[in-house]
Amino acid sequence: MRKIEAVLHDGDLYKYSAGSFCGVLVTKKVMKKLVKLQHEHLRAVKALLLDGADEDDVFPAMWALHYPEGKQTPIDYIDTSADLKDHISRAVHSGQPERLDTVFVSSSMDEAEAMADSLLEEA
Repeated sequence: MRKIEAVLHDGDLYKYSAGSFCGVLVTKKVMKKLVKLQHEHLRAVKALLLDGADEDDVFPAMWALHYPEGKQTPIDYIDTSADLKDHISRAVHSGQPERLDTVFVSSSMDEAEAMADSLLEEA
C-alpha cells in the first residue's frame, strides 16, 4: 500500500447529490440558498401534481421486477390500490444537503482512498 499524506479541506462543506450519482460539495453560504430554492421548487411541484391529480392527469406509480425467460426486467405500473396524495407527498421530497465532517482534496478515487488509509493509520 502506498503512503500518501492526507490533504483535508479546511472548512465546513455540505454534500448535495442525486442519490448514488456523484454530486457537488458546497459551502454553508451556498447550502442555505440551495435549501431555500429547493423549498420553493418543491412547493410549486406539489401544487402542479395535486392540480393534475384533480384532473386525472397524475397517477400513483409503482414498479416491480419481472422475469420473462429468466431475464430480470423492471416494469412500471399505475397502482390502483395506492393513495395518490401519499405518492405525491413522497415524490416531492428532495434530498437535503448533508454536512460532511471530513473532505479530502484529491485528483482521483485511488488517491482519496490512500489519504483515508493514511488518516486511519495515524489514529
